Amino acid sequence: MKIFGTKYFGHDSALAFLDFEKKTIFAISTERVTRIKHDSMDIEPILTSYDLPKPDYICHSFSGFQFGDQSWETKPCIIQDLKKSKIYRKSINPRYLKDLLISRKEKNSIFYSFLLKNPRIILEYLLIKFKFLLCKFFSKPEQTRQSVINYISLENGINKENVCLYDHHLCHAFASYVMSPFYGQSSLSLTIDGHGDGSFSKLYLISGGDITLLSNSVTEFISSRKENVTSIGEIYSNFTEALGFFRNSDEGKTEALAAFGKSNLDLLNDLERVTKIDESGISFDKSVVKFYDQTYLKKRIDEIGKESFASTIQTYLENTIIEFLDIVSSKYPDITKLCLSGGVAANIIMSLNIWERTKFKDIFIIPAMGDEGTALGSAFLKAKDLNLDLSWIQKFELPYLGDKLKKEDIETALKKFESLIDWKYLGEEWPEKAAENVNNGEICGLVHGSMEFGPRALGNRSIVANPGISDVTKKINTSVKRRPEFQPFCPSILEEERNRLFEKSFSHKHMATAFRIKSKHKKFIPSAVHIDGTARPQFVSESDNQFFYRFLKKLKELNGYGVSINTSFNLHGRTIVRTAEDAIVDFLDCKLDTLFLEGYQVKTKNI
Repeated sequence: MKIFGTKYFGHDSALAFLDFEKKTIFAISTERVTRIKHDSMDIEPILTSYDLPKPDYICHSFSGFQFGDQSWETKPCIIQDLKKSKIYRKSINPRYLKDLLISRKEKNSIFYSFLLKNPRIILEYLLIKFKFLLCKFFSKPEQTRQSVINYISLENGINKENVCLYDHHLCHAFASYVMSPFYGQSSLSLTIDGHGDGSFSKLYLISGGDITLLSNSVTEFISSRKENVTSIGEIYSNFTEALGFFRNSDEGKTEALAAFGKSNLDLLNDLERVTKIDESGISFDKSVVKFYDQTYLKKRIDEIGKESFASTIQTYLENTIIEFLDIVSSKYPDITKLCLSGGVAANIIMSLNIWERTKFKDIFIIPAMGDEGTALGSAFLKAKDLNLDLSWIQKFELPYLGDKLKKEDIETALKKFESLIDWKYLGEEWPEKAAENVNNGEICGLVHGSMEFGPRALGNRSIVANPGISDVTKKINTSVKRRPEFQPFCPSILEEERNRLFEKSFSHKHMATAFRIKSKHKKFIPSAVHIDGTARPQFVSESDNQFFYRFLKKLKELNGYGVSINTSFNLHGRTIVRTAEDAIVDFLDCKLDTLFLEGYQVKTKNI
């Protein structure tokens, strides 16, 4: 049995291929192929880049739930919107996200010039526009499901009966449960995101083969703007946008900035007054509309400052989720295990607060917590419906679910850039050499093994540095990643160092929560610690990643700390590198000292 689980299109589109005969998973986001962050196009670039077998089923995390006549995601013309967007994308031919962040006037100029040069595409475009109008005026929202099924069926040459659509939040929740160490036991699974299939948060009780919906936080439209649905995730994004960051992408910057300020009690109380929390879920009264007004939000920033503004929305998020979970734990006192998923679950300090302030001490945050993770969930749900065994998924404790680089592709890429780089082959001795370089102050790129699935680099597509150098965070932010100086970096840490370095922690491998560093160690690894005294670690055992473990082990031998700064290998605004050519391009553009590329040591030429 072969199943494609997908977020077929939309924000963070992705594919997860489950082969039940070989018991393997291959999972990748569309953005890794296109290098457009959070790409919303369909998964065609993945399907054309990889020679995957024809599946028995294709599943998509979208149920077509209808919630109001204005729903942008439930109208049948969503497919025509997608097709029109693909033509726009083809005309611009972007290399990275920045190429799409141009003015509408410039986009239209490029687009119409492209059409004039390609008369056949003019006819295609006009047909799409015509079908869009037919959908808009004559189709009913309940036809959305069928239009999506028809599209996936035709694009892949598969029977409509073998195309399955599943609820967005159920896909989040079930993916987190199956990937967790709690699989087979009774656990709660909480989803929190912007919106999807009419909700922004759902709570499920999953026990054995039974999935029970316990609460549903419903989204409601409050204006014609598609982002303006009531949701904790959207309110957080509104604050992010008001701070001058990109919504649905830069929320982590708001979280990082929050540590530099204190919450404004008036604004916090105002947020809490419009929020209702009970066992049925989270909802808002009509006065929440002011928190969707960018003019109002920017005025509040002027009054209280950016740091306090960020701190306020962060505290609001933490308090709201804690209050809801306290209600949940009172009603279900015997359930101590909690799985988290959805884009808001990427908020590391929220997860720390859940662990510290609630009764839930057995917590799992799925590494692919965003919408890409629903691709896994849709595949798992189909397997469950077919009564297929999912227990083998447990061996994939870490999300190294992408592809490995081929030697011939590496050699081709090296030769392509031979005027700019020198290289030599170190073979399997590279981890120790990388540790020596990092210990001596170099900032290095690491590319080896299978690519990670999800937003965190866990040693296979990473930029690494010595956390004992006090200004290394500033250097990486300003010179390498080129992003705001206040953003912290996650450390990768030997599992055997965990109890030594942290006040309290659990064995967490995915950089999806924070813990508090013991004060006596802060001066020795200052760049691994955020201003609030927390670090966002990946604890590494030898069985997790042998080569990366050796790298950390050598660091401990050299300086007494098995700790490395570990950030994703990409220039800010780009996606994590996928190919050997991506790695060399970003190595050069990031001005890294050394690249360790599957056993090759790569340096820039002294020109």
